[in-house]
Formats: sequence, C-alpha cells, structure tokens
Amino acid sequence: MGDTRLFDTIGTLYDCVTESDLWSDALGRISELTDSVIAMLAVMDMSKKTTRFSAVHGDPVVLEPLITTYAAHVPFFPILPKFEIDVPLDFDEMCALYGPDGHEVWHASRTYTEWMRPNRFRTGFNLAVMKRDDCVGALTTITRDDAPSTPAGQASLSQLAPHIRRAVTITDLFEAERRKAALFQEVIDNLVHPVLIVASDMRLLYANPAAETLLRDEALVRQSEGRLAMAYPPAQSSVVHAVALGHRDEVLLGAVGIGVPLVRTERPSIVHVLPLARRPAARLAPKAAAAIFIAAPGTNPIPAIEAIAALFGLTAAEKRIAALAADGLTRSEIAEASGVSDHTVKSQLRVVYDKTGTRDQRQLQLLMRDLTPPLGTARPDKS
Repeated sequence: MGDTRLFDTIGTLYDCVTESDLWSDALGRISELTDSVIAMLAVMDMSKKTTRFSAVHGDPVVLEPLITTYAAHVPFFPILPKFEIDVPLDFDEMCALYGPDGHEVWHASRTYTEWMRPNRFRTGFNLAVMKRDDCVGALTTITRDDAPSTPAGQASLSQLAPHIRRAVTITDLFEAERRKAALFQEVIDNLVHPVLIVASDMRLLYANPAAETLLRDEALVRQSEGRLAMAYPPAQSSVVHAVALGHRDEVLLGAVGIGVPLVRTERPSIVHVLPLARRPAARLAPKAAAAIFIAAPGTNPIPAIEAIAALFGLTAAEKRIAALAADGLTRSEIAEASGVSDHTVKSQLRVVYDKTGTRDQRQLQLLMRDLTPPLGTARPDKS
C-alpha cells in the first residue's frame, strides 16, 4: 500500500466524523485498497436486531436488493460478537469461527443463492470495528468471483482497522445528536458525553457543558495551568501521547487513544481521541489538535489486558502476546500457543516492552498486576 493512499484513506475516515456524507467515499477508498467492488459498514443493536448506523459503497442497483431483502438473511449475524476487534477475517476464517458446517450454512443461505451467486460475487473480508454491551460494528467487503481477496488486501485492512474503529466509535456517539444539529459545535454542545478540544500541548481550548461539569468535579479530569490533565497517571500518559502523535502523523496513531480507561476500576469511563489538525471545520479553535470524547462506564467489566492495550496502544497481535507473557508463559510456549515462530514472538515482545516501558517479562507481569482493577470495584466511577 502506498503511503499516500494510506494517508488519504485515514484522513477521509476521520473527516467522516464531522461530514457523514463522506462515508461512501471512505468505503470506496477501502474497496480500492482491498480490491473489492462493494464495502459495507454497519453498527447494529444486537438485542433489537436493528441498525444504528450504516454506510455502503458500490453499484446502487446491485446493492438495493441486498439492503432491502438479503441482508436480513445473512446467517453469520450471531457470531459477530465472537470476532476479535481490529482483525479482518477472510471467508474461510469466518466460516471456521461459525463452526464445522460454516461453509454449508453460508452456501445454503438466501443471501448467497439469490444475490451473491447470481451477481458472481464472493465474500472478501469481515472486520469487527466495535464490540460493546449493546451493539456490534462490522465492515464487510465483497469481491468479484474471479478476483478473490488476497493476503495483501487483508494486510492493508489490518493497517486501517484501528482508524476505522476510531471513526466509527465516535460517529456512533454523534449520530443521535447529528439528526438535530448540522454544525459541529452545536452537536458537541448537545452531546451528553463530555467533549474537550485541546491543542497539541494539551492546552484546553473548549469544553462542552457536560465536560465543564466533569472539570468542576475534578475526580477524573482537571485543568492545571491551562492544560487538561487526567487524574489517573497511565491515562494521562496515554492521552498526551495520542494527542501529540495524531497531530504529528495520523497514520502512526493506529490503536493509540481508543478506549483508554480513565480510572483503575472494572467499569471505568473511557476516552477516545480524535485528531483534528486536518479537519478545519471541526477544530473550533485555530490551534485545535484533538477532540477528547469521554464515554460513560459500560455494564461489563473491562479485562486488565484490554485496559493495558488501550493505555499503551497495543495492536491485536501485541495484546495476545502480552497476555500470554503476563500469564507466565515462556517465549517458546507463547510461540506454540500463538502458532508463530520464536523469532516473531521475540520481535513482538520487544515492541510490547518498548510501548509499555517495561524491560522484561517480570516487569510486564508487575505492570499488569498494578493496572488490574482490585476486586470489588464493580460500581461505575462518576462521569
């Protein structure tokens, strides 16, 4: 993937947060990078089986029957919560996740027999971009039958995955209010979620009413000498790094600054950082570098490894390696459990140690222990 195409695609994804009509363009760029003819994105309410947000790219005539009829007959809807976040699955991997009869179930479905096969399409990739208590977000690509998806396309989508997740997560926060207001600041001011706009050095430039309440309370965030500060030191380090990195190079931002826990508890409020340097319409102030969104605590506890992955911007592969290392497995045991070479584990551990500021496995285990919420912290923190 060329750097220019990657940079432009990531920039367009973040532009979608404030300009929702750009989602089709963003999906078009993703289709190009994955050699697909159709790309579909949706956030679904798992209990109500309804769509909270959706966007598509492709031939409208071909897409119309899928949207109106055949999407409801996709047999793999129930396994979406099993998807690993930020990890694109090809068709065989998705069928394996469904079960031993995955291929047969798919090829017997109306979606395949009445829509996909007549149009000479095949499934490309499926990617989980959101997993919450109440909803799941997924991206699906479709290719021509004579041009199946490739490892290169899967690698490209892996690089884009955390950026897609960030844009979708913050877009989902916006959608209800977006219907009531057209301007970014109006939406910000009417959000029940606290939103703070900061410069690259964390100088606080703007806070919506919900954020002002949070600042007055000073339990989670505060203003110190004009700069925004998090009360929880690991969150402070993570957010400062995300703001500076996103201001300097959005491409490098990756998984940094998504779902950062604001406090050491099982059900913390969490932070999402949106870079603003390349989207003037959303900056509200000339030197705005990032918007910091604070989401209320969920109902399910956040595992320690998920908190650590969010705090230090670990990729999905790095998170798996870190969890196994923290459990005390040796390098050879990690390699066997992960199905990769010892050299790969050595390289990934080096990156994990570098990102987390630890020197070895023992220090990583101590860090995991220090950041693991104590028992009996089930009550959500104030937000």
